[in-house]
Amino acid sequence: MFATDASYLNDSQEVVYAVNLARKYFKNRPSPGGTRPVMDMLNVLDQTESLVGKLPTYVASFSEHPDLLSQWRGYCSKGSGFALCVSPDRMTKIAKARAWELFKCIYEEEQQVEVLKKMEESAIDHFESNKTVPLQVVFGLTLLGFGTALKHPKFAEESEWRAVQRVGGTPSIRPGASTLTPYVNFPLTIDEKDSVALSRLVVGPTPHAVLAVRAARSLLQHYSVTCPEPISSEIPFRNW
Repeated sequence: MFATDASYLNDSQEVVYAVNLARKYFKNRPSPGGTRPVMDMLNVLDQTESLVGKLPTYVASFSEHPDLLSQWRGYCSKGSGFALCVSPDRMTKIAKARAWELFKCIYEEEQQVEVLKKMEESAIDHFESNKTVPLQVVFGLTLLGFGTALKHPKFAEESEWRAVQRVGGTPSIRPGASTLTPYVNFPLTIDEKDSVALSRLVVGPTPHAVLAVRAARSLLQHYSVTCPEPISSEIPFRNW
């Protein structure tokens, strides 16, 4: 699968949304008591936002819903879409084996603030154990990586999970709708000896459902993909 540079995803506020949320959090939260460091992050967050795209985070996106109308409309050509479903257990094993972070996106602001609190606590813990990197920098880099889990509430319908990795080197490039798009590959196998295994394949809305299911079955057999019998979308959508 393509794991896209987060700056090029469909949500124009990727990562920037998390930075703005952090601004609001640090501006409004009371100063913590005790002797632990207090982060003055409002100025540093401006620097963090400027790093979006310069320190790219690559994201492979998944939905909990295998048959969602908005996804068919947004990501598939008319009458020729497929949803490839991977079990949560297998996806967890793939992410762990391939050194990707896997997490569920959070859409409710109250829960997002709790995540920011944990990021702050984690940054302080890291700083206290190794003071070679400034505390604000530790938090900023954490936000660049895990801020992709904090999504605008208007996207809640997607029930998205994400596999995320920050990698160096030169990414591959593919054509996008309006610009070239950097990406890296997210594998669907645990290792090189493993083969692709799907828990389900759903054929999207199409005027030729029977033929589409038959073709999907042939494709799975051709590439030796383990998968139950393909099924058709239950959505009575017509766009042809």
